[in-house]
Amino acid sequence: MDIEEEIRSLQLDSAEDNGVVNPDAAQPEVENSNKMEEDSKEEVHAHSVKPEVVEQKGSLEASFSPASPISFLIKFKYIFFLDVNFWLEYAGKEKINVDPEEEHDEMELDKKRHLNVVFIGHVDAGKSTTGGQILFLSGQVDDRTIQKYEKEAKEKSRESWYMAYIMDTNEEERVKGKTVEVGRAHFETESSRFTILDAPGHKSYVPNMISGASQADVGVLVISARKGEFETGYERGGQTREHVQLAKTLGVSKLLVVVNKMDDPTVNWAKERYDEIGSKMVPFLKTSGYNVKKDVQFLPISGLVGTNIKNRVDKTVCSWWDGPCLFEALDAIEIPLRDPKGPFRMPIIDKFKDMGTVVMGKVESGSVREGDSLFVMPNKVPVKVVAIFIDEDRVKRAGPGENLRVRLSGIEEEDILSGFVLASVANPIPAVTDFFAQLQILELLDNAILTAGYKAVLHIHSIVEECEIIELISQMDPKTKKPMKKHIRFVKNGAVVVCKIQVNNLICVEKFSDFPQLGRFTLRTEGKTIAVGKVIDPPSTYSRKLSS
Repeated sequence: MDIEEEIRSLQLDSAEDNGVVNPDAAQPEVENSNKMEEDSKEEVHAHSVKPEVVEQKGSLEASFSPASPISFLIKFKYIFFLDVNFWLEYAGKEKINVDPEEEHDEMELDKKRHLNVVFIGHVDAGKSTTGGQILFLSGQVDDRTIQKYEKEAKEKSRESWYMAYIMDTNEEERVKGKTVEVGRAHFETESSRFTILDAPGHKSYVPNMISGASQADVGVLVISARKGEFETGYERGGQTREHVQLAKTLGVSKLLVVVNKMDDPTVNWAKERYDEIGSKMVPFLKTSGYNVKKDVQFLPISGLVGTNIKNRVDKTVCSWWDGPCLFEALDAIEIPLRDPKGPFRMPIIDKFKDMGTVVMGKVESGSVREGDSLFVMPNKVPVKVVAIFIDEDRVKRAGPGENLRVRLSGIEEEDILSGFVLASVANPIPAVTDFFAQLQILELLDNAILTAGYKAVLHIHSIVEECEIIELISQMDPKTKKPMKKHIRFVKNGAVVVCKIQVNNLICVEKFSDFPQLGRFTLRTEGKTIAVGKVIDPPSTYSRKLSS
């Protein structure tokens, strides 16, 4: 009998002696250690070893060959684990028990799926108010807090803003009534956990909106039904249009279009107004790349009073609506499954000091555990994961799609910038200063042309970096979607072009075909989005044959 067979025989014998059918269950895990603890307590009270235990050990000894050193060691290990709690109790020390708080890892969180939901739309459409109402209805905010916010809003002569105060937490946002930074909060339904990302609607803060949308799985486009407000957001220059285009570019594949303020006196839950908004939005959503039948859903709500959010609207209020409420619609959304075994990728959106260096971000690929060794790219600084937090809970590991706070050792806070990426050591993310991309021109400023030397601001995952178009490779045929053979020197609005883009500093990007969230980007200049694109390849692997 070789060593491996002897070990397997030992496990089988010991399992049978303990009344365990599965040999693997004989390992000293939590359940067995608890059983041993009970046995040892009885041994202490009896001041002697129970006869059946002696008999058990005798049968254990009989199953070994005395001449086998490995058998002796395994036997000794088994007996040690059997009686370890007895000796610890005898010595007055704490027993070996699993800390219930340590057991609270990702298993509890994994019972529900997790979705990141970004609220987008024109300024004053009611994004923050709707987000605040969701938190109140889901029990995340109590009545006393609401009363405090009502009083505060009344003192500012802004009685209708009190729900927005739940999401807009800083004084600047409350005074102006405008969201500036991406608000973040959490709520749960019966089947899902959600992270709310409340994006600013004002055109001055579009870069912050891009940061929020780049972390999202689902978008909630909030549209005001109030007379004149929808038109302002939808007309050229309004943020409804730009937010939809940016959301699609940034990977928000599912969209809920909530027509808000349906309780306004100018609307009064009128089906005609709801249908009018839908008839204008559907064609635009199609041109933006959304499959309206599969990926878009419309529903009426009132964010201020909470109608049709947690519970369906009453027929006495809105007789014509037979669809779901907002919570039901969110629960019904299906998103593509993520690969927890892929190379680890977490773009860093923020960092701070808290008993060490802590970074924040969304896991785009792979999983992470406490104790893992990772790289902070693009500088390739080796770090170790000290602790992981999801919401306020410390967990042992986390998978893709989760928004994390990760405490690291081996790096200082000042050595990390927004846009850096936590990546696996075995497969780190590429760091480049230039790359090839496929670019779709939306609308250049003043009907300008795009040629080599054109400068703009690049937004890709959490990176904001100045860039320059240094070479136009080819223009794509709009009909065949293939490169045209003729050489080009410039392109105009609406063109799709393959080009080479250069940045001043090392940045982390991936091929769109490998990691879509890390390979799609936007170009903006003078506060306006002028193009969207995707990374084709880093220069080292790109072939000029594409243009032939």
